[in-house]
Amino acid sequence: MDVLAEANGTFALNLLKTLGKDNSKNVFFSPMSMSCALAMVYMGAKGNTAAQMAQILSFNK
Repeated sequence: MDVLAEANGTFALNLLKTLGKDNSKNVFFSPMSMSCALAMVYMGAKGNTAAQMAQILSFNK
């Protein structure tokens, strides 16, 4: 479970860095709900799509 928590934390920080690049707006998002939704999609993904999603969600570390 610690591995999943670390992956979610890494995903959240990377997403915040990406969303925060636009300094003209405030950022409000729920990284847990986004990672849960993407994890469900990941379960049905195959091949290159699954590999890319695993990389973004930090599942392959």
